[in-house]
Amino acid sequence: MSRLVLFVLVVMLQVCWTLSNPLPSAAPDNAGLLGRAQQVYRDTKTKVLNVGSTAAGFVGMYYEDHLKPVADSYVEWAKDGANSFWERLKRKVSTFRSTQDK
Repeated sequence: MSRLVLFVLVVMLQVCWTLSNPLPSAAPDNAGLLGRAQQVYRDTKTKVLNVGSTAAGFVGMYYEDHLKPVADSYVEWAKDGANSFWERLKRKVSTFRSTQDK
């Protein structure tokens, strides 16, 4: 699972890197530079959020298709084991209490 997360992170960083537009190197006036930088930041942020939501959709779809069917059986097994443990514990406690009352 950690390899998958790392892979998705690397792909997202590569996509963000290629989608971001660098600031123009030759700026005739410095007054508009801050405004352009803010606009580039907003555009890049919007692109990153769009890519992130798309990547989250792909990861969710992968989980639903490949991991969840495998993991569900283990989750059910763990739930059954926990329920069985609690039932045995309740029985032993009630038996212990009944022997203490006598």
